[in-house]
Amino acid sequence: MDEHRRRELIRLAGAAALVLVLVAFVIDNRHTVRVGFVVTDRRVPLIFVLVVTAVLGAVIDRLLRWKHRRKPAPPE
Repeated sequence: MDEHRRRELIRLAGAAALVLVLVAFVIDNRHTVRVGFVVTDRRVPLIFVLVVTAVLGAVIDRLLRWKHRRKPAPPE
């Protein structure tokens, strides 16, 4: 088996394992929790809170990386 095919199989196995972990995580976090906002409280599924938090974290990470990448190189 060539190196490229081997890497693709490893990526596929990793993706399948990640999907299984995510499905188990969603099933385990179906209950609702109270979330306090500035002016009110709401009961929402825990998985919703976790997903929104993860997405916001990923967006902030990408914005910071984009900002860092746009900085001009220091003069030599």
